[in-house]
Amino acid sequence: MPEKTYSLNTILQTIFTYKNNKVKKRIIYDKSPLGGFSSKWTKILLYILPLAMYAAIFNKSSFEYLGIAQAIVFYIILLVFAMQIVIGVAFFNNRKVVKMVTPSWEHYFPTIDFKMILSSGVTPYIEFINHYEKALNQNLDDKMLYKALKNAVIEMEDENSDLLEAINRDRKKKEGK
Repeated sequence: MPEKTYSLNTILQTIFTYKNNKVKKRIIYDKSPLGGFSSKWTKILLYILPLAMYAAIFNKSSFEYLGIAQAIVFYIILLVFAMQIVIGVAFFNNRKVVKMVTPSWEHYFPTIDFKMILSSGVTPYIEFINHYEKALNQNLDDKMLYKALKNAVIEMEDENSDLLEAINRDRKKKEGK
């Protein structure tokens, strides 16, 4: 079955949020543009988790059985477990979203690794968010957005040609081994 090709705008809406004319990278990527659950629901469920644990441990019958010291220790241990769940859910959600949109990204930008756009480290495309923000502030349609980002990518590659060459050399070395 051929994979669905998402629009460039849809791909970027899953990864970035646009509010008050500013673009920011999401902590938990949003599946709603792709037809899945919204990241808001995921966040709500993750916020409810510690409250539900609190209600389970500090209710009258459990609290009488455990006592104050054991209830507090038990709650702290469960909070550690809850944080592991939060990190796991965020990790697997983000990984699945990236896996879903990468083929569509390669349709638009076949030579650019999507993970380089997402990276918070130094890449040739570190200014991508700023260019995307400018394009959104101009209210461009999908075709014009693609053109603007394509020109921005070319500009970023020209500005960071040394870094791009080093990355390509390193990639070739790794493929050769």
